[in-house]
Parts: sequence; structure tokens; C-alpha cells
Amino acid sequence: MSLSDWLAWPQLYTPTAVILAFALILFVWQYGASKRRTTYRINVRLDRLHRSLELYTAATGALLREIGSQHEPSSAEHPSLIDQLLACKAAPYATEDLLAQITAYTLDEGDKTRLTLLLRTLERETERLIEERSVLLSRTEKPGWGWSLWQQFHHALPFIFTTSIFMLVLWLLGSLSQLSYMENERWSASYERWAALYIWSRFLSCLFSLLILYPFLRGWRRESSSSLLQRWLAVTIALTALLHMIGLPWAPYILTLQLLLFLAGFRFNHSKPRKSRPFVGHYFEEDELSTLEAQLTDIDDIETESNMKSKDSTSP
Repeated sequence: MSLSDWLAWPQLYTPTAVILAFALILFVWQYGASKRRTTYRINVRLDRLHRSLELYTAATGALLREIGSQHEPSSAEHPSLIDQLLACKAAPYATEDLLAQITAYTLDEGDKTRLTLLLRTLERETERLIEERSVLLSRTEKPGWGWSLWQQFHHALPFIFTTSIFMLVLWLLGSLSQLSYMENERWSASYERWAALYIWSRFLSCLFSLLILYPFLRGWRRESSSSLLQRWLAVTIALTALLHMIGLPWAPYILTLQLLLFLAGFRFNHSKPRKSRPFVGHYFEEDELSTLEAQLTDIDDIETESNMKSKDSTSP
């Protein structure tokens, strides 16, 4: 086809047919792009899991040899253990708990009790990553019937989101265009004065709901302790947009409620720093640490007195 044919093509069909043709092209393009992007993310996540597991298993083997050794480790074995533990800090999925324990051990290598804690932590993190990898591989290579259907719908979400934004903008323009006819109707003066604010508030509320809900529907995020709460907050904010069915004057209040729920998410998802959440044998609060030091001092005094008494009783 020549350039003139391409320019004349839209005039040969109705506007509806042209819009449907462009919508179909947009759907196919976004569907294919979503599949490619999802496959890329899965491969990147599997690579990170594999890298983390390689470092964890190497460090676990060195720890087992160190703990199981009946004699002092050789000059080559101990530096190798330290190197492998420090290499775990470069693991993509290294947790704050593991990083803190590795740092604590490297600063005080003479404390052998830390080795057992390190081993337990590494084993726990390794099992967690193995389970995460198994779930990911199962969903991609052996998906169930329900998950297969969800994957097909999942790739259509970008087109649905784009269409929703387009319809929302048309709704806004149509509502604003009706403001010019309000003076011919029996509207109250206060409603007519605030009508533009109500319409814009409704538009921003619905747009905000889509922007909050879309990332959670797309998924492929790593689960955390606050994932469930974040998901429920997103769904609650999105469902709050249905309150616009009550009436247009309620739009500013609904938007304010959504913003308050969004700001509440920062408070509910706030996590304490790792060092303020002690794990056994390493971090204590100040009052707990002073109490522990006093108890240890009392124990040392009692042991010293008992040793002195035993020496006196055995002396001639």
C-alpha cells in the first residue's frame, strides 16, 4: 500500500471501526510486552535465588566443618570460613538478621557460640530460598488450572488499565462539559459553585484507586511480613471508590478517606531496625544488658568464693 492509501484508509471506515482496530493493535502489543517483561523478571529472580543459595551453601559447609572439628582449625580453614561468610553479605537476598550475625562474628571471632547461631540462621535462610525457588518454578513450569487462567488474565491487565484510564478521562471531560448547562437546570447555588471541585475530586479518587491497585494485581513481588497488610490496604482503597455511587457531593470526603488510608499504610508497615530487634545472645536493650551484667558478676563472685573454700578445705 502507498502512503496515499494509508492516509485514505481511515476515511473508508466508521470511527468505531477505526477505534476498535487501534484498540486491538494496542491490546496485542501490550499483551506481548507483558509476557516478555514477566519472563525477564522471573529469570532475574531465579538468578538471584541461585546466587544466594550458592553463597549460603558454601558458607554452611564451612561452618559444619568448623563446628565438627575436634581440634583447632588450621591456618587455611579459618580464613576460608571468614571469606565465605563475608561473601554471604553480597548475596542478593541476604537478610538483616544474617548480616548482623556475620558482622558480630567477624568482630569477635573468639566467641564460638556464634557459630551455632550462624549455622541455624544460614540453614533457615537456605530452606526459605529453596521453598521460594520451588514455588516459582512450579508456577512457571507446572502451573495448575487456576494459575494458568490467572496468568492469561495477568498479561491483559496493562490493556485493561490503559482502557480504564481512557474511560476515566472521558468521564471527566463529559462531566465538566455539563457544567455549562447547569444554569438552565434547577441546581442550588452552593452545588453549582462547588460542582467543579466535586468532579475533579471524583476523578482523582478513581485515578488514585487504579494507581494503587494496579501494582498489586500485577504481582511478582517477593513476599514479606507486611505483604498481606499492603495488599489489603490497596484493595480497601480501591473499593472505597465505589462509595462515589452515593452521590457526587461526597467525592471530596471519599478522596480524603483514601488519602488517610494511604498515609496509615506508612504507620502500619513501619518496621523496627534490625539492631533494635535482638536475636538470642547478641543484642539486648539497655536495662536488660545491665541486669545481665549484674547477674554475671554475681555468678563470678559465687564461683570465686566456692573455689577459695574448696582450696581451703583441701589445704593441710
